[in-house]
Amino acid sequence: MLWLAWRTVRRHPGSVLGALITLILAATVVGAMWFVVESADRQRPVTERYAGVPLVVGGVAGTLPPGLVRALDALPEVARTVPDLTFIAPLSVRGRTVSVPGDQYPSPAGHGWGSAALTPFRIERGRPPGAPGEVVMDARLAGAAGVAVGERVEVAVSGVFRPYEVVGVAAAAGAWRHQSALFFTDDHAAELAGGRGGVDAVGVFPAGGVATERLGQAVGRVLEPYNLRTALPMRISTGDARGLAEGNIVPSSGEGFNTLWFLVYMTGLVAVGMVSAVMGLSLRRRGRELAVLRAVGARPGQLRVMLVAEAVLLALAAGAVAVPLGALLAPVVAGRLHEFGVLNAAFEVRLTPLPALWTVLFGVAVALLASMLAVRRAMRIRPGDALAEAPAEGARLGRGRLLTGLAMFALAAALTVVLLGNLVALPEPLGPMIAQFSIVTALVTGVGLVAPWFVLLAGRLLRPAAARAGRAGTFLATANVVFNHRRFAGAVGSLTLGITLAGVTIGTQLFYDWRAAHRATAEVIADHVLKPSPIGNAVGEDLRRGLGDGAVGVRMVPITTLPEGRAPVGLIASLVTGDPTRVLRLPVRGGPLGGLEAGQVAMSETLAARHGVRVGSRIRIRLPGTLEEASVTVAAVYADTTELGQVLLPSAGPLQAQPYTAIYVRGPLGREVSSAAVVSHDRREYVESKALESAESNRLMPYVSMLIGVFCLVAAVNSLCLGVVDRRREFGAMRRLGMRRRQVMGMAGWESVLTVLPVVALSLAAVAALAVVHAVSAGGPASPGSFIPLAWLAPLAGGALLGGWAGSVLVVRAVMKNER
Repeated sequence: MLWLAWRTVRRHPGSVLGALITLILAATVVGAMWFVVESADRQRPVTERYAGVPLVVGGVAGTLPPGLVRALDALPEVARTVPDLTFIAPLSVRGRTVSVPGDQYPSPAGHGWGSAALTPFRIERGRPPGAPGEVVMDARLAGAAGVAVGERVEVAVSGVFRPYEVVGVAAAAGAWRHQSALFFTDDHAAELAGGRGGVDAVGVFPAGGVATERLGQAVGRVLEPYNLRTALPMRISTGDARGLAEGNIVPSSGEGFNTLWFLVYMTGLVAVGMVSAVMGLSLRRRGRELAVLRAVGARPGQLRVMLVAEAVLLALAAGAVAVPLGALLAPVVAGRLHEFGVLNAAFEVRLTPLPALWTVLFGVAVALLASMLAVRRAMRIRPGDALAEAPAEGARLGRGRLLTGLAMFALAAALTVVLLGNLVALPEPLGPMIAQFSIVTALVTGVGLVAPWFVLLAGRLLRPAAARAGRAGTFLATANVVFNHRRFAGAVGSLTLGITLAGVTIGTQLFYDWRAAHRATAEVIADHVLKPSPIGNAVGEDLRRGLGDGAVGVRMVPITTLPEGRAPVGLIASLVTGDPTRVLRLPVRGGPLGGLEAGQVAMSETLAARHGVRVGSRIRIRLPGTLEEASVTVAAVYADTTELGQVLLPSAGPLQAQPYTAIYVRGPLGREVSSAAVVSHDRREYVESKALESAESNRLMPYVSMLIGVFCLVAAVNSLCLGVVDRRREFGAMRRLGMRRRQVMGMAGWESVLTVLPVVALSLAAVAALAVVHAVSAGGPASPGSFIPLAWLAPLAGGALLGGWAGSVLVVRAVMKNER
């Protein structure tokens, strides 16, 4: 049977080569992702800042109180503690903002000189800082900035640039590759950090003879009261976990790691579909040979063995090529994922044997699955088909596929009616998201199933026009698409999947970007909004005061709510200086938001409904870094808004030293405030920035969908072009009937166009239908055209048309090169 398989394969090299190339492409992309995933799984946290201390206590920024530090100092197991403050400190040298290549973050971090012992840092040149106007730079940063001891620099903290003299350069005792540090006097560092009162972390050095485990147990007993009934615990970090505590380089786990696995799953799923289509097409084109084998006595089991053996051999050959290609592609993939924030700056691709093995096994599994699906079709071939003159490709498409596709369209329509008509109460926020995802899934599936029928219908509609045109190549191309439509099924399926999936994914992202901007338009009535620049981290009270009494500052802080009979819930609260209703269109029930007193809070409508509270109810909350729970009164309930947290706290309190995340100004600014550390938006610019923020936070998905689209495009063009190789006899018959070579090549080119154009039209129709759904559900002045990503889809459609035409023509030319 293997010998017979080889003989039949030799007669159809195009089909086999097409399946091989598709397998190589699929295994290469999956292999590259697997090398990245395996490297991410094996990456250990990088410890730099706290490399010189065995144990670190960390929590929410600035919330470790002085009392906790004193309690740790009093432990007999502790020799000394070193508190640490960390704040973003953008550096400007001679008017140029300094960013060090290889850093995880674009700006250096500021610290007090007393915490230099945690790394440890030692003075290499100069001396430690002794006055508020003095700073010490780490040697790596000083080298990148080109700064020597005695020079003047500027450092921006909370949006204000201040001059400093460089009095020293310090070198780290260990590795220092992914962050930069500026050291000030301890008192001045506390002032620059906003006078928080607490610290960000505490390094704990053990007394003589105390092991790290024993030290951790003693520190844990001190932390126990602080960690009781809170969603924001203080954590003890030792060993590799110190890297997590310093907040610099963390392993690619959690959301990033899930994203990597999602990419592997999506690529594998698309690969199964494409390989199945290509191998099914290969078997259909070998239908007569399989019928002959059945006619001469081959049993179905023997054919299964033959076809499965072919698939395994193809998969092994593809794996031998795909593994080295995947290893070469993995660093490129990792570089792009680092730009998207999925991987950190310390990530390195490690080429280990396990991903190579998984890549080969993946190829074998995909080929076997595709072969099993194709073998079911091959077993339906009757031995009598070997004597038929007409090719088996002219058989009609199965109606089950059409009916299933129409059922998917009906499901998508029904879900759309439910979503737009609010016929069913969907729990926020997951309910509408699941409904939208189900609509997209049903729509994409339905388009993929109906696509071959749509190509057939388009060919029948165009056939009269082709006949009237009087050109043999065009007429024969239309006739081939109509009669031999199953020949193009593999290309149709993968191309439809790629274009539709890319279109609906990117269109949905455009909808969410628009919704973020539209919501800001409806909520923000301030004339100007000041926010930190990408290199900064906050804007301070000095800046707000300079803008006048009309400026409203908003701080975002984490707190814990304690619902009755339920576990503690962590959420984001806001502290507002001023009356937020002056700068935000914010319906309020109860007292004024700008007049909250001690013991009062305001709550968003969604959170109030979730906790079952109303104006006048009492709830319990706990601020980070405190020992006591507070019982407070809900003085007001305000409409949900993205500009504030879910709870509003009085501006006077223990968290009032936190820096602002935004300042809203009604009326003119009165002075220029934009700088390298602060960005000032007018109302229109702020609305645009909200759309850009939404796009930036989700920018990975459009690129993933485009990657899958390109993947499908290559597979489709591969199916269109390499399937032509098996048609030597057909082209020879046309030449003997008097057709010129140019006419035959034109026919093949028009076949690809007549296959691709209906697919593009069907996919755009599906994307447009979803855009209409988005526009209607938006409930605002949204145009459906704004949710159709033509700028993304045009390259895909154009590439498919150009690639299919050029590839088919070139392959026909090569096939007819030796017409003897």
